[in-house]
Amino acid sequence: MLATRSSAASKPTRSSAQLKQKGSNAQRNGGNDQDEEDDLIEQLNRKLSNVTLNPSTNIPDEMNITDISTMLPAFAQPLYNLLASGNYEQQLLAMVRIRKYLSLQDVLPRIDHVLALDCINFFITFLNMSDCPDLQYETAWVVTNIAAGTTAQTEKLVEAGILVPLIHNLRVSRCVHVQTQTIWALGNISGDGPPYRDLILRSGALEVILQLIEMCEDPTVAKEQKYMILKIAVWCVSNLCRGSGRAAPEWLQVTPAFPMLRRLMYIDETDILADTCWAMCRILNGTHKMNLENVVIDHELCARFVALLSEPHPTIQVPSLRSLINIASGPEHHTQLLIDAMAIPILGSPDLLAHPNSTIRRDALLGISNITAGTADQVREVTVQDNGNVMRRVLEILRRGDLGGEDQGEDGPEFQTEGGDWRVLREAAWVVSNATSVLDLEITGHLVYRLELLPSIAQLIDPRKTRKTSYVLPAIGLMHTALLTKLLDIVFNVLRCNEHHPKEQFMKLWVVDCEGGLILLELLRLSSQTPSETELRYLDNSKMLPRPLQHLRFSQNDNGEMSSTSARSGQVTMAPLGASVKKRVETILENFFEFGPENEGFGPFFSERQHGSTSGRGRRDGYGSDYHEDGEDEDLDDDEYHDGNGYYSHHVQGGRAGGSNDVDFDLDDMEERVSRMNIV
Repeated sequence: MLATRSSAASKPTRSSAQLKQKGSNAQRNGGNDQDEEDDLIEQLNRKLSNVTLNPSTNIPDEMNITDISTMLPAFAQPLYNLLASGNYEQQLLAMVRIRKYLSLQDVLPRIDHVLALDCINFFITFLNMSDCPDLQYETAWVVTNIAAGTTAQTEKLVEAGILVPLIHNLRVSRCVHVQTQTIWALGNISGDGPPYRDLILRSGALEVILQLIEMCEDPTVAKEQKYMILKIAVWCVSNLCRGSGRAAPEWLQVTPAFPMLRRLMYIDETDILADTCWAMCRILNGTHKMNLENVVIDHELCARFVALLSEPHPTIQVPSLRSLINIASGPEHHTQLLIDAMAIPILGSPDLLAHPNSTIRRDALLGISNITAGTADQVREVTVQDNGNVMRRVLEILRRGDLGGEDQGEDGPEFQTEGGDWRVLREAAWVVSNATSVLDLEITGHLVYRLELLPSIAQLIDPRKTRKTSYVLPAIGLMHTALLTKLLDIVFNVLRCNEHHPKEQFMKLWVVDCEGGLILLELLRLSSQTPSETELRYLDNSKMLPRPLQHLRFSQNDNGEMSSTSARSGQVTMAPLGASVKKRVETILENFFEFGPENEGFGPFFSERQHGSTSGRGRRDGYGSDYHEDGEDEDLDDDEYHDGNGYYSHHVQGGRAGGSNDVDFDLDDMEERVSRMNIV
């Protein structure tokens, strides 16, 4: 996740000295309105058809279900004649038959058959007949099921002007059945995307829906009626809240729902509670930036979301988890509310980190990474004072791979590697990167000495054939650039902490025990190759390869880009290493592997280094999405740090500039430096 994020004043965006970032699931797909389409739960719940064939207002009809199922297109003209008759009973009968026809299976071709009648103008007329609630009800039902279809089918309704009578009926109808079915239709239309959602919001429909929900708190309302109103109304509110990256006016139109939704978080109906949690999750997406008085985040709210994580229903568990992520993406006092509500042991529990669903595993780690993007004291709650061994479990994921359930998640096998879902490893790397970016000796020392952090990182980024046999995983970091860049950030953070505490032996562990200098050199060689150079050097002239690289074979992928494939079993399959990897490796080498004439090894030159301020920290904020799942996010880094004191800027020392963007990085010179490094 490498695009710059805005943030509250108490937590500036990503610091030049600390690559530390909070985030929410709203960024998982780049912050657009496709924010939740990759969630199976969301796919199922975005639109709903009303499939009840016989409602309480039963209209006599001599046609049986078999006749209804074959009504169109065979009997299109007689049905059209009924609609155009001008006779109330015949029009009502026609709408009942259309409603039953659309309540059967294989609804999409049936919707096309109904639309082929060119009858939407009749629907608008019937919806405007305020003295005929039965006809309004049946018509709203038909519109609901048409709007449950494709975008093109819904578009025909909206372009014909169906929203005007629907919203009018919502406001003025005295019939609860008509209002409820109208809300259902509006929910399906708003579920089709931002343009329709915003049209409905601007009409003031949300205010009327909230009034209808509030009416259900009246004890005189029948239980069955109350359930149906709440079920449809809360689901519609959830759809109206869908979407990320809102501008302030649109956001202000959905936040009035927050107090009502907060009260509904204690309802004992599973489906209503699930939609309530989804709506809350969407409103909490970046709300901390808006400073809204009616959106109150306190200990009680956080404790309720933490409690809901133990629910067995994914439809409740997932949005509750994402709500916690969105809260943690805010300022430090929001993070502290979550800590006080005992969120850390739940987020880091085996129930979530080893959950059968890979999305939940990733989200749990994203929540922990938002906490480790807090203050040093908050990071200690996850690391040094980790009674629940949360950080130990996170590092175990990096060391042994994603050990969750056997499912491949909703995204398919392309994200699966020998270590499981590589995106889970990336989130685990974010947790550690944020924790180490505090540059606190107690925290970093705990990770390095007690939890053996550096060997875990080395095994994931080592491209050499002669990797230590104790490595449990292959070099998964090499297969996914987004993961590799984050692992390199961890190395940078640990060595920077060593810079501030030069008596510590972090550098010795990295160079001697992990062979870190050699690993970085090989990464630099690989990331310095253009596709054509890679093809010539590593494919055509394979016999002349430097020994550590002979196990790699490169070929073109479907896009014509150079990638490597394993020549035989056990070899590393690598993604092309881009500019972001090269920039990180060069920065680490230039900053921590340089020697002055008076130094025989690693030492005093650290005191001469000048880095950016360590006071700021970034975030991954706003889930309704995190970043580009394809690994494209690393390329955004190249333009992000342009400041002279930036994280990846090289600094002038001894009269020589070391920036890779200005001069070529001297591989031979750096190889000589690494070979001379003798840390004792």
